[in-house]
This record gives sequence, structure tokens and C-alpha cells, in this order.
Amino acid sequence: MDRVIFKTPHGSHLYGLAHENSDEDFYTVVVRDKRGKRYKYAKQSIVDGVDSLTVDVGTWLRLCDKGVPQALEAMFSPVPLVDEVGALRNSYRVNFDHMRDTYQRTMQNFVVSGDDKRRRHALRLYLNLKVASRRGRFNPVLSDRQKWWMGQVLGLFSDEELLGMLLSNGY
Repeated sequence: MDRVIFKTPHGSHLYGLAHENSDEDFYTVVVRDKRGKRYKYAKQSIVDGVDSLTVDVGTWLRLCDKGVPQALEAMFSPVPLVDEVGALRNSYRVNFDHMRDTYQRTMQNFVVSGDDKRRRHALRLYLNLKVASRRGRFNPVLSDRQKWWMGQVLGLFSDEELLGMLLSNGY
């Protein structure tokens, strides 16, 4: 049986954007009881409104190094349910070049979609990227002030203007 070494709420419940129709999301890191031949182990399941992503520790660290938003948000989660890797998480700093490249591509894809939920996520990624550029880490939980700012920006800027702001390297 795989041993869970880290588990955290994820998605809207982690960010502070959950509403009554939000599903529950969890990000779980395991040590595999048997080694497979696969370089990457990631398994997603959705059961009764609970969306769970489980990765092995090696895959998680590679995803973090590549700047994958979900992996980094889990790494810096302040509300883990299981945390046997606290020392690793406390000392971890992003590979900023990889993070910037991945976040910029993701923000661009989100804005181009034209969907307000995705545009909000693009702004959330921008805020995380800005903090990570200075500190090497970020808190994925949005403050009330950040949520207010995101609402203001969504109502003020066209997609083109928003994309220009997000990709201006103002971090």
C-alpha cells in the first residue's frame, strides 16, 4: 500500500474562492510501495464530487521544478491535512525561470479562453508569480484584499489589456 506523506485541500477550497457549488479537491503525495517502470506517477479520481490527484514524491518534485501551478500550490499550502515533509516544504524555493515560463503560458491560455473563472485564475497565478519572484515561495490562499483586487481588474480590462498586464514582467 502506498504511504501518504502529504495531503492538502486544493483548488477553490485552498485559494479561498469556494462557493456552494464548488467540488472538493485534494492533492496527495505518496511514497510508492512498489516501483513501477514509469518515470511519472500521477492518478486522478473523481468520486461523489471529490476530485483527488495523487502523485509520487519524485513526480511532485519534478512538477514543482517545472513550475506547474498545482504542484507549487500544494508545496506551499498552509493547511495540509497530512505533512510528513514539512522541512522540505519549508526550505523549498521555486526555480523561478521555469515557474515564470509555465505561469505565463498558463495565464495566456486562461485569458484567451474568455471565461471569467479562467481569467480570475490567471490573476491568481499572476499574484503568486509576483510574490515568488521576490521570496522564492508564495501563499496560495488569497487574502480578502487580493480577492477584491481581482474583482476590480476583471471588470476594468479587456482580454488584450489584461494579457498585456499579466505578461509585462512586472514582478
